[in-house]
Amino acid sequence: MQELVNTLEKRKSFIVKLLALFASLALVFNFFFTLSPPEYFDGKYNIYFVYALIVYKIIELFIIYYILMHRHILFLKKNSANDKFKAKLTKHTKLLLFLIIQGNTVFGIIAFKLSANVLFFLLFSCIALATLLLFQPKKLL
Repeated sequence: MQELVNTLEKRKSFIVKLLALFASLALVFNFFFTLSPPEYFDGKYNIYFVYALIVYKIIELFIIYYILMHRHILFLKKNSANDKFKAKLTKHTKLLLFLIIQGNTVFGIIAFKLSANVLFFLLFSCIALATLLLFQPKKLL
């Protein structure tokens, strides 16, 4: 179990650095290039789509975090000899760390494109960072 915690801590620190890199790239892109929002629906509803993405991502990440970290960890602590469950937990925690960065980056790019405002990309990066800071692999011990 200690090996899993060490691996997750390394992944977490790598993903935080990757988030900082993406945010820096977005700021550089915004500084040197201008982006115009698409006008699929005359541009009237673009900001509503962005708000919907923000609400969806906040709800999704915290529900997944709650299910994984609270429900599964309680079960793991009660049944610590169950190797099948440990393998499942390892798979799901690694997948969660990947999905945090991937989902927020994609949603941030969509929001950036729809609104032409880099602050929405940075908001999604902050949502990912908050989720990563809530994720404490040491609780698995």
